Amino acid sequence: MSTSKINLLLLPLLFAVLLSTVTKLRIGKTVDAVFYSILAPIRLPIGFFRQTTDGQITFIKNLPTLQKENHRLLSENALLLSTNEQLKQSLADTQNPNLKSNFHSVLPVRITGSVGSDTVTSSQSLDAVKPGQPLVSGTILLGTVSSVKGSVINIKPLDEDGADILSVHTSSGQKGFYKFVANTPQITDIPSLSPVITGDYLFTEPTPLIPANLVIGKILKITSGAQEPLQKAEVRLETTLSDNPDNLTLILQP
Repeated sequence: MSTSKINLLLLPLLFAVLLSTVTKLRIGKTVDAVFYSILAPIRLPIGFFRQTTDGQITFIKNLPTLQKENHRLLSENALLLSTNEQLKQSLADTQNPNLKSNFHSVLPVRITGSVGSDTVTSSQSLDAVKPGQPLVSGTILLGTVSSVKGSVINIKPLDEDGADILSVHTSSGQKGFYKFVANTPQITDIPSLSPVITGDYLFTEPTPLIPANLVIGKILKITSGAQEPLQKAEVRLETTLSDNPDNLTLILQP
């Protein structure tokens, strides 16, 4: 390092030492004032630097405590958010029109995951849920329970392969079976003596798990030949689980 650079570094230090020495000597108010005025340009930056440095040192010393406090606040905030969401879902379930006036026992549920999911859940107990129970929106049948895994209920929708075959009747009185075949919802096995009528609605027949007269859909067109002994027709479902309908309910006991 060159001599000039060393001098530049030592000069402020020497002034500070001189100022401290003069202050301790207490020569007199006039002399003190003179030195104070002369050294003010140096004292002020040094004082500011010391104040700033002390503040930074204190901040660095407090960092572990601040981080711990931040983690605590984040944890408490997450707990509040989770509790609030659970309360919202529980409130929504209790306010859901759950058709208790129509059926002996029901369970309000909601779709889990993204729209179009074939799983539902509830904030209430799932102990009474079992395969074959119908999932409805109001009185529209959407599918049946496939299985229960933990807090998730798997559903077999009416518009997917593997859907349950259901005993049904039309609004004109014809009886047959609802099936989902070749990617098409349809009513089958209707005797030719009772002609199918396009535009008729399709309803469930009662079983130990499924109540009578849940709406399935409307007959769209006849697909069987005129000479066939049993008729079949394509059905347009009233709505599907993938449509994300409101007021989802499992009928636990018709």
